Amino acid sequence: MARDKEMKAAYAFGLGARRGVAAQDVVELVRRVAQTHDVDLREAKLCALESKAEEAGLHEAARQLGVELVFLPLAELRARKGPAATHSPRVQAMFGVGSVSEAAALVGAGPNSRLVAPRVTTPVAACALAKRGEEDGS
Repeated sequence: MARDKEMKAAYAFGLGARRGVAAQDVVELVRRVAQTHDVDLREAKLCALESKAEEAGLHEAARQLGVELVFLPLAELRARKGPAATHSPRVQAMFGVGSVSEAAALVGAGPNSRLVAPRVTTPVAACALAKRGEEDGS
């Protein structure tokens, strides 16, 4: 069932976050990006780097938002790094991608996805938005 929802999500919010990020910080950031781009959260999922799988704040944020939370391998993010709109030298040095949140959004939304919103950052988190490609299903 989770796989069906994952395949049907039209949007993916890619997240980058500092260790110990609070759920409320993530919730506010995702809601701000969703509202700016008129995205219904029922059609979306959150995607983050698999190294963040133990972050309680991300799990709680997904629960509060009522969306699926998917953790992605760094290798998949590196494979999609080309289409990212922004670039952080610090993030590039640490992870091998210019923007974890943009790469996570693009990977999470599927192979033919497109970036809807480049990363929006706060002192503790970053969020980008991608939309599934039309040929990836409806």
